[in-house]
Order: sequence, then structure tokens, then C-alpha cells
Amino acid sequence: MKVMVLGGAGDIGSGVLEALCSMNVDTIVAGDIRYEDAKAVSENIRRLGCNCEAVKVDAIDLESLREASKDVDVVVNTIGPFYKLGFPVARNLVSLGLNFVDVCDDYDAVENILGLNGEAEKAGVTGVTGLGWTPGLSNLLALQGSKLFGEVEAIDIYWVGSAADSKGLAVVLHLFHALIGKVPMYLGGSWTLVDAGSGGVEVSFPEPIGRLKLYYTGHPEPVTLPRHVKVKDRVTVRGGLIPPWQNAFAKFLMRALNVNSDVKAERLAKLIHKVEGVFRVGGLKVSALKVEVLGDNGKVSYVTIDRMRRLTGIPAALGAVKIAGGKIREPGIKPPEASIEDSEEFLGELEKMGIKIVKVEEP
Repeated sequence: MKVMVLGGAGDIGSGVLEALCSMNVDTIVAGDIRYEDAKAVSENIRRLGCNCEAVKVDAIDLESLREASKDVDVVVNTIGPFYKLGFPVARNLVSLGLNFVDVCDDYDAVENILGLNGEAEKAGVTGVTGLGWTPGLSNLLALQGSKLFGEVEAIDIYWVGSAADSKGLAVVLHLFHALIGKVPMYLGGSWTLVDAGSGGVEVSFPEPIGRLKLYYTGHPEPVTLPRHVKVKDRVTVRGGLIPPWQNAFAKFLMRALNVNSDVKAERLAKLIHKVEGVFRVGGLKVSALKVEVLGDNGKVSYVTIDRMRRLTGIPAALGAVKIAGGKIREPGIKPPEASIEDSEEFLGELEKMGIKIVKVEEP
């Protein structure tokens, strides 16, 4: 089994490599355009006792990707921001006949990647898009919760991130993209657009996070879940940052600088990334996810708190191993809830790898 991680020198990519190492994959490849950084990461993985190689690759360049992916069984793409890079990388992977998993967290990119489904089916390519933290773990928890009810009324997803728990410009770019303009939600039994950053609600998490106000953010779950899980009323995603002052500061900057496009957001994101260390001071090095499923005879909630790179990297790595091992084999590109037949088994395996999930049922 040989698995290549695109963006392997990054925070999330190196997290995927570490997870693959713990799964006894024969050969792991850290693929990145930053070759020296990829070599450093691969050396760290080898110290853990795993066979890890480094390769320089520009995933947007078809020939570069072709050369780097020789003899690879499956690819994990972690290169962001996905609203810019998710589709062209997925298109190249399909063109080369490469099975893949990605951690795409942008709603518009997921729509475009799913549009490659027909081409992937013809090429015999198996792809799972959005198999990370949110989306990914969130989708599977929603699917698992839905099985407890005869009829599902609503699925509400809440995420919390922290600058102290993340690295890399792509994370900042994704956040601003998710807060620009109108974003899709599934409300009243149909898809609609809402103002990003609106719809604030108070949500409680276990310590050390506590109670926070979270807001509508653009994510793929409202786009994909209603297609595969029958939901009567709504699928929503709300998110926010800790400490909470960062939410207000982000909104202030976007209003003051009239950030209403990805071009403007990218300029602001690069500026913030340069001084991101200021935002990490005193912050919690954790991220969190809460999924609530409301059914015809009660409600179930799932909560998990961990490092972002683990919450994202471990599900992606496990998905890649299942594709390489023939456990996920149907050709085409699908979201996690349509690709992973046994959500209970998958979630159980994640728990064995240290992703603790707390389940609470209410009448």
C-alpha cells in the first residue's frame, strides 16, 4: 500500500502523514511544492518507524503530478484554500486515474468536485471529497445520528476553531471565504442562501471551551447531507473562533475594509497571517465539533474536542486506507455520508485512534 499526501509539508498534511504511519501503511509519500519542507517532515515520520518519502510536486501541473504519483494507490489532498485549488487538483487526479480523498471544506469547491463524478466513474476512480473534520467527521456523526430516528427533523452542526490550534495561510483564507456574502443552508426543506455571519445562536461545549455564540458559515454539509439523508426541515452549519473577541474583530475588519470578494479577503488574510502569532497568545490549542440531530422521538448530540490537525487528518487517513484496501471501492466521487457504508464502524475506528466522541441522547 502506497499513499501520497499532497500538501504533506503543511500542518494538516503532516497530520495525515502521522495518522497513516500509525495505520502501518507500507509507503507514505509527502508530496509538496516546498520540497525542503517535505523532506524535513518525511524525516520526522521516519523517526516514528515508518517508510516515508518526500517528492516535489506541483499538483496543479498535470505532468508534475503524473511523475510524482507513480505506483501510488491513493492520494490524500490537503492543499488549500480549496475554493481556489480543490477542483483543479481533483480534475488532475481523475485525469490520471488516481483514487483520492480530500479534506475540502469550501461549499462551492465541493459542488464543482462532485461535478467530476461522471468522469471519475468512467475512469474507474474512487474519490471521497470533504473527509476531514468539518466536513467529514460532521457528516458521519449526522449520518449515525439519523439512524436512530424514523424521521429526521433537523441536523445542526457547530464548529469552534482557534488561532492557537492552526497554522498556515489556507486556514485563514477558508475562514474569510466562509464569511463572505451569501452562503447555502438547507432551511424549511429546501436549499436557500443566507447572509454569512448571521443567525447567531448560543451553543454550549464542555470545558475548556464553554458557551459561545456561533454564526452561519459557508460549509459543504448543507449542500451534501440532504441529498443522502432524508431531512424534513433543516441542515445548518454555524461556527466561530476562540477567544470570542476574534469573531467581533474579524467582522469589524470585513466591514471596515469592505471585504466582499475573495480577492479582497486574500489581501486581508495574508496581512493577518503575518501577525497570526499575536492571535495565538493566550489561546486554547483545541478545536471542537458539535452535531445535533433532532428526530421524531428525541434528539442526539455528539461532541468532540481535539487538535484541528488530528480531527482533520485521522479521518482523511482512515478513508485513504479503506480505499487502498478495497473497503471503499465504488467508482465516482461522493461525500463521506454516501461513500462510507458503515458509519458506526468508521467512527469506532476513529475512537480507537484517540478521537473521543461524546454522545448524549435526549427524549
